[in-house]
Amino acid sequence: MSSVHPDTGEFLPWFARTSSLLATNIPIFTAMMLSKPTVANTIFWQIVNQTYNAGFNFCNRNASSTTTTSQILQSYCLAVGSSIGAAFGIRKAFALMLGESLVGMTAVVVNSLVNYGAVSFSSSLNVYCMRKPEIEQGISLLDPETM
Repeated sequence: MSSVHPDTGEFLPWFARTSSLLATNIPIFTAMMLSKPTVANTIFWQIVNQTYNAGFNFCNRNASSTTTTSQILQSYCLAVGSSIGAAFGIRKAFALMLGESLVGMTAVVVNSLVNYGAVSFSSSLNVYCMRKPEIEQGISLLDPETM
């Protein structure tokens, strides 16, 4: 059942269930791609996206691996900072390649590519950071025959 954590047996919040991943991400991505590419919009939507990703990754972590509050906060800050940095870096690279005055459909396409690149990079980093204790320490596995 996708609404129950496999390790703890507790109900997951609706946003952290794998069945709601698409329904939750589509509005975030749509708003991110279609919003005017201002500094404030870029920062806001990258924070919204990485906050959701961090919550999803935290709620679905393996319960046998311990994660401290400090590790969670560091992972979150790294993911948010990297997504904002990547978004501005990629946008600057596109501006240099295509010229400073992006308007119309070109601006929408470039904004979409910028956000896609930033989200791809930082979401991967978010998963790694949030699951780092599981990667480093391993997780407990249960053998169904010995349970």
